[in-house]
Amino acid sequence: MAEEERQSPQQKLVKAVIVDGEELPVHYVNAVNVRSGAEEFFITLGTALPPEITDIKDLESLDTIKAHPLFRFAMPRGVMRSVIELMQRLYDQQTRQLEMMHALQEKDREDDDE
Repeated sequence: MAEEERQSPQQKLVKAVIVDGEELPVHYVNAVNVRSGAEEFFITLGTALPPEITDIKDLESLDTIKAHPLFRFAMPRGVMRSVIELMQRLYDQQTRQLEMMHALQEKDREDDDE
């Protein structure tokens, strides 16, 4: 009995499931800034508009583009690790799907040329 009392309770992973997100606005993000704190990451998402380039000199003199922040949030290390792993899997899956789609489109073009 004494040994049973010394054992810590088992840990259980409980997943959070996001519900009712259909009404959330969608923002286009093409600028990201990530900074690390002691135990978390601070992530700022923003949008940068492409600059007007009318001459090659405009492009040569361009060093920075202003991005307007949309949202900032902090994420603990454990959640960041899960996000990185999930994003890598999704990115790889999307890449494979795009490669298959491009291969099918190329095959269709070849068939049309014959």
